[in-house]
Amino acid sequence: MDTSYLSIFIFLIITIVYYVFPALGKLPITIDILQNNQLESYYKSNISRLGLYFLMVVMSQFVINSLFLINKCGGNSTTNVGVAALMTFVPWTLIFGVMLAVLMMYPGLKTAFSDVIGYFAVAGKANDILTSILVDTSIDDTINTSGDMSDLAKGTMKKSAEAILKLCGNKSVLINQMSPENFLSVWDVMKPLMKDSGNIPDIQQKQQELLGLVVLKDNIGEGLWYLYTAVFLTSIISFNLASRGCRKTVDQLKASHDEYLKQEEEAQKQKDLNNSTTMIAP
Repeated sequence: MDTSYLSIFIFLIITIVYYVFPALGKLPITIDILQNNQLESYYKSNISRLGLYFLMVVMSQFVINSLFLINKCGGNSTTNVGVAALMTFVPWTLIFGVMLAVLMMYPGLKTAFSDVIGYFAVAGKANDILTSILVDTSIDDTINTSGDMSDLAKGTMKKSAEAILKLCGNKSVLINQMSPENFLSVWDVMKPLMKDSGNIPDIQQKQQELLGLVVLKDNIGEGLWYLYTAVFLTSIISFNLASRGCRKTVDQLKASHDEYLKQEEEAQKQKDLNNSTTMIAP
């Protein structure tokens, strides 16, 4: 029986619960957390939740591997559980645990997945939000026809527009320049390009929705790193479990030896019987 599919299925369930249910898993990031400079405290408060997630993942894999060895080898469960513990805790701690620590220290690595798969997951909604709060991309005409703006304000707005359009080329790609860490600074850069506040009555809600998409994109990148590492680990561990021989106890070895001698004795009796029958035949 291949345990890799079951292992990945259980891993996916635990990971989905970790991201989808904040009461049990990762806490959401809000505008208030960013505005009050509480992002560092937020990350610290999530360490215990991440540790619980890691523990649940490793223990579930340990149970799956233990049951596999017990069913495959039989005999003393303690021996099989010990082997399963060695083949589970060591690789999951050294590889998956280290990966978690690296992503915490270098969150920019998440962009390998978040800027591609994460972007496609949120691009449509992000484009709708950005379109509702930003002025038309043909900004020069809009700025030049704004008679109530000073020359200095027009110049500032044009520079901001040129910088953003050169950086992104279109509105939806702008979200790839955002992360939870720089969200407020990018938002401030966009302010000269935003419509009048009277035309955006729910600007605070739009800001929180956009932050939610940024966090979702970031979580997708993070979660895919988790999944990629889990697939790698479960494939190797499943192969090792299936290919290794069972570690038998002394009683099991004695029973196997006795069974072998019994089969040899029966085979010899059958052989002698066949020979005697051949000699008697006319």
